[in-house]
Amino acid sequence: MHRLTVSAPLVFRASTDRKTAPWIAWRKDGRGVPLANAFGLPAGPQFSCGGATAWCERVCYAANLERWPSVHALVMGNWSVYQSLKRSVPGLMDASRPMLDDLLADCERRGVDPVWRWFWDGDIPGRNFARAMRRLADEYPTVRFWCYTRSYDVVPLLAGADNLSVYLSVDEFNVDAAVVVKAANPWVGLACCGDSWDETEALAARFPDERRGPKCPELARRPNGERRIPLVVWSGKVGVGACVECGMCVDGVNNVRFAAA
Repeated sequence: MHRLTVSAPLVFRASTDRKTAPWIAWRKDGRGVPLANAFGLPAGPQFSCGGATAWCERVCYAANLERWPSVHALVMGNWSVYQSLKRSVPGLMDASRPMLDDLLADCERRGVDPVWRWFWDGDIPGRNFARAMRRLADEYPTVRFWCYTRSYDVVPLLAGADNLSVYLSVDEFNVDAAVVVKAANPWVGLACCGDSWDETEALAARFPDERRGPKCPELARRPNGERRIPLVVWSGKVGVGACVECGMCVDGVNNVRFAAA
């Protein structure tokens, strides 16, 4: 007698990210418990970051978070699923749908609008993943998707979805390429990244026909040293992440600047 084996479906796992969450439950330690509304893959050119630069490899906050065993296990699990399905756009979509269905259910239950951050860790790993992202935007029209990417070759594949905001992540090492990609894809946003705000202004100046873009308000400081928008904005015992409170990148309304210092 042959024993039948049933393989578990290959599915991606979502991450929780307080900065991007549309709903966060208060916790006594003040950190909060956010909805899972972000997706990550392991960072670095040996994994998903084919467009990595010397600057982003040096300052990558996500790679530091991967040192936590639970985070490492999650993104490496997603990487394994991607490796199994990377040749199949329908397969990548099937693996993503459970995350997005859970997001919709969670947001409906709490009465908030669904938003989804692609790649809080890592980057778009290939053209088929970009195709899957674009088709999922059509399939989930009530979800606001956004991402930042240094994988410039896939940008044209992401065009045309009103609910998908895409930003070129620009630094001193890829700005020349970004100028070319932006000229060919005028719809895409710019996220200028540097060690200081002055460096981000210099990068923005390379795009003279574009708005410079404000400082990310979660990183920018008021004269008293407080962040312009805190990581979590609380209303009683319910909070939202800074990205949702701001809405600029989520809705793709302007370019933006990020300083590491």
